[in-house]
Amino acid sequence: MEQRLAEAKIKESSLARYRASVHRCAQLVAAGHGSETLGFVTGIALVEAFGEPQPGKKPLRPATIANYLEGLIMLGKHGGAQEDALAGLRFLVEDLRENARACGKVKYPRLAKITEAGGFAFIAGRIGEMRQEAEALPDHASEKLQLLQAAALCAVSMNKPGRTGDVSRWCLGEELVRESDGTWVLAWKQGKSGYDTEAGKLWPEVSEILDALILGGRPDRFVHLRYHALLGMNWLTLGPRAMSDKWPSSVVKTAIGVPLHDLRTLAADFMRRHDPVRAADVISTHLGHRTSRAGDAYRSESEGEAAAKAWAEMRQQIAKG
Repeated sequence: MEQRLAEAKIKESSLARYRASVHRCAQLVAAGHGSETLGFVTGIALVEAFGEPQPGKKPLRPATIANYLEGLIMLGKHGGAQEDALAGLRFLVEDLRENARACGKVKYPRLAKITEAGGFAFIAGRIGEMRQEAEALPDHASEKLQLLQAAALCAVSMNKPGRTGDVSRWCLGEELVRESDGTWVLAWKQGKSGYDTEAGKLWPEVSEILDALILGGRPDRFVHLRYHALLGMNWLTLGPRAMSDKWPSSVVKTAIGVPLHDLRTLAADFMRRHDPVRAADVISTHLGHRTSRAGDAYRSESEGEAAAKAWAEMRQQIAKG
């Protein structure tokens, strides 16, 4: 496979960099990190190995780790590796680089801290606390709306983590639809990629929180009237105006200590730990990344529906912490 990489039409300087990256990864695989099979599981093992602090040395930065994995991608691309295996590596590279751009070197310590606190179980607990605090406040209190907004943002992000700019612009009756049985459905076109993604039917607990948000303290029997009165309005402000792109992320950070984008990484980490066999496919679709595996694993249902179903199956594990 490496011979094919050497024969590829790549600049000599780039080829030397890719070779060095491949050799560095090979050293870790030889030391027991991952396997010789290219793919998501090996990739995440390498990410963890690269991130481990070494005596007298600083941990590698996410951007540096991404460059190492890029060498494996080029090796696989020119060596005939399966496209789905490369898709798993590409997801990791994109996440590492997005982390480097958005959060610098502080993201992984943040994730470690929230994971130690209980991960999604901790977030679910904070959602419950915010709802209780909101219920204790008078309906006209601005703090009540702020607490309900924060609870809804955290709940929806547990169910389907979106990019903060997309999340800020969702509208009732458009991206977020309430069905007659009280179930909420979420689907939207991503601003960054232009691809459609979906959560499908949101979890019952999330639907309850969205009902509470639009009711704002009104009796439950008014929920249908309230929803229809708000059609076309922004789901967070309940008016025609949307908040800034970064506002949802700042609200989530205030509520649970990490910004919205970290929940995307937390979701990916949870899925690969609890279902490594399906992790690469589920993560790519659950987080809105596109792969070329059209219809193989999801012939009877769309990729988005399959990912939502697989994530829903893990909900009980999240509840257990």
